[in-house]
Amino acid sequence: MVQLLNLLADCQPHSFEKLTALLSLNDAQLLAEISALQEQGIQIDTRFGEVKLIAQTALISAEKIQQTFPHYKVIYHPIINSTNQFMLANQGRLNKGDICLTEHQTAGRGRRGRQWQSPFGSQAIFSLIWQVDARKPIDGLSLVVGMAIVDAIKKLGGCGAMLKWPNDVLLNGKKLAGILIEIANSENGKLNLVIGVGINVAIPKDSNQIDQPWANLNEILPKIDRTLLLCTVIQEVVTALEYFEQQGITAEFQQKWLLCDEFFGEEVNVITEKEVISGIEQGIDERGYLQLIRNNGEQCLTFNGGEVSLRRKL
Repeated sequence: MVQLLNLLADCQPHSFEKLTALLSLNDAQLLAEISALQEQGIQIDTRFGEVKLIAQTALISAEKIQQTFPHYKVIYHPIINSTNQFMLANQGRLNKGDICLTEHQTAGRGRRGRQWQSPFGSQAIFSLIWQVDARKPIDGLSLVVGMAIVDAIKKLGGCGAMLKWPNDVLLNGKKLAGILIEIANSENGKLNLVIGVGINVAIPKDSNQIDQPWANLNEILPKIDRTLLLCTVIQEVVTALEYFEQQGITAEFQQKWLLCDEFFGEEVNVITEKEVISGIEQGIDERGYLQLIRNNGEQCLTFNGGEVSLRRKL
């Protein structure tokens, strides 16, 4: 099916005859592959004796993104297993700031190994290589990236995006974007990271592949262009990463976080491997750790993003 997707990724009509010849399939086998892709939420038009992939938005212009970031390498694969995985596998020939873009991931991953669904042309997906001093802590890095996404959305005229510690962007309480940061390796005193971002832009409302409430950016920015969105988000992320390298989580950032914190002041559950801890969410500390108040303010607990999950208490 991946071969078929790659052939259709130009969103141009292709004849059954051409596709069966290129893929060494008969008509029934080709129709079975098309049906399997459609069941995954990928829209394919088979009218008029032709096969055409329907993107939810205009295709990304990798050329425009490369022009915006001339000092970085911009790699564009319309279909890919995972942009993060591509960067991890090719880190030896990549430099700090290099970017990988895609229209669709066949094996996208979220936090804790969860699958990240990406119907073709419906999201803004990218990964970039970054490098930091291995001696400095990187706690709070995903918070900084999340804030950069919110700032980019505001810059484009959107409002209402909020943050859920440690690495989700929400809209009206539903997931709008996710962040996955992975350590590639450590060498010469530097820690190489892969930072992956996925933003829902125009996922079809009848999509049944996503197992949690989700929102689309076009709900607040109906005419958003994904190329412009990617350029804006990547610039904000790079600027935020450079600042984080120098300053870490500042008191100013902590205050800024409170203004965007979806759960601030609310009763929440912190789910660890051993137990569920309830309390009042009180934002983050100077390390980016979650702060939880219990027993009428007598007890303050902190949690690292790698340890736990956060849920609103029902």
